[in-house]
Amino acid sequence: MRLMTSIPRGLPAGCLMTAMLPFGPCAAQGAPGFHPAGAAGRVCLAVRARAQQVGQPAADIKGVDQNGAAADLAQFKGKVILLDVSTMWCVWCQVDAPALENLYNTYSNKGLKVVTCLTEDSNGAAVTLAGLKQWAGTYHLTTPVMNDASGTSNGVAESAYVSASGGFPTLVLIDKSFNVQYLAGGLDLPAVTAKIQALLAQ
Repeated sequence: MRLMTSIPRGLPAGCLMTAMLPFGPCAAQGAPGFHPAGAAGRVCLAVRARAQQVGQPAADIKGVDQNGAAADLAQFKGKVILLDVSTMWCVWCQVDAPALENLYNTYSNKGLKVVTCLTEDSNGAAVTLAGLKQWAGTYHLTTPVMNDASGTSNGVAESAYVSASGGFPTLVLIDKSFNVQYLAGGLDLPAVTAKIQALLAQ
């Protein structure tokens, strides 16, 4: 079953779809905590504190995956990790999910691991196991889809990574030594692909 809506409760119906404007209805109508931001307007959420820095060790995220198993971002140390921090209400997160699966299918045999961390459900609440299963099933993902046990706005994924990019989705590339080498809001596929290739070659 496909997701019924990507628009968080309480936001005007055109909010996310008009995010390419500098100030869309999210900001103009004062929706709590949300506004368009980031590269080409393809991300939506407010900036927070304690931002992750490129070149620093990656902040670890712990939770469960779509199979109900314990999930830990650091367990993939030694591989190049493409971390996608998304929400279930985010329209661009939905659009980009298949492209991330394609990247995994292309580069997994060379050492790439793709991990999606869903921090919020369609109502802005913490994502349950049912939500993880729904997301993985909707987009036919074979990669781990995990939640953040530390919470939503104050959790590791949002406070460290999303605060650095300014919105969802946040794409992070982590090298084999578990250091952040790329972090941006929105999927710039050519830039991400080039960076993956460079990190895999190291």
